[in-house]
Amino acid sequence: MELSVNSTVKLNNGVRMPIFGCGVFRVRQGEESRATVRTAIENGYRMIDTARVYCNERSVGQGIADSGLKREELFVTTKLWKEDWNDPRKGLLDSLERLNLSYVDLFLLHWPFKGFIQAYKVLEQLQEEGLCRAIGVSNFKIHHLKELLDSGIKVIPQVNQMEIHPLNTEMALTQFCYEKGITMEAYSPLGGEGRLILDDPRLIGMCEYYQKKPSQIILRWDLQRGVVPIPKSVHAQRILENSQLFDFVLSQGDIETINDMNRDERRNYEPDLIDQRPSWLEPQLVDEV
Repeated sequence: MELSVNSTVKLNNGVRMPIFGCGVFRVRQGEESRATVRTAIENGYRMIDTARVYCNERSVGQGIADSGLKREELFVTTKLWKEDWNDPRKGLLDSLERLNLSYVDLFLLHWPFKGFIQAYKVLEQLQEEGLCRAIGVSNFKIHHLKELLDSGIKVIPQVNQMEIHPLNTEMALTQFCYEKGITMEAYSPLGGEGRLILDDPRLIGMCEYYQKKPSQIILRWDLQRGVVPIPKSVHAQRILENSQLFDFVLSQGDIETINDMNRDERRNYEPDLIDQRPSWLEPQLVDEV
């Protein structure tokens, strides 16, 4: 079936999720976040991805309100931070208050911090209550997922959100999740802020052939692998460009060429070491003005 800006993927619980979205990691709270969300929605995006630790949920909620769309027309994701690990219910209710929403479409455990199994079981309860339509995890490697799946949980995660880009393709993890019915979602799909990977000669050659920008080539690569990308930008033109992915198709050879760029180069923190991350590297929670 031909993909379009309105295409969705069916999660393992039947919920439909857009095949691409707008991420707001490191988008400053206030007008920058509000305008980013508003611009994305104006350009056809229907999925917005935020998190407690981004400290911009309230601004994101204002941008959603600005859109004037009906609630059911948008897919909103937020994530549980470790300060709320012992009380995920309060964490979600506080996020809902900041977002000015009665539910989120997807609620994720942000990292595999110690105690993630018990926290996930509370997410199952929150899903049953309708406070979140889908649940999942972020930054979970195969062994984390196996531990979770073997723990007696009732709900297989609907989504695993991971750092995925041509230098960190996560091929084995993507295949594992596919086999388990877990949808893979890619954050930092273009390499991450300040470290974009758009100047590789192999990408430049494809750009000339397809008459597309390197970012569009990479995002299309995600889509054709069945991975949902959530690129971040605060620039209106780039937000528009990132959504223009549906008038070309990469050849299988070009997909394999991008796959071969992999170096297992993770640019975010190593999930296996997240509990040992030094305090000076920890993001700081701040209230929005």
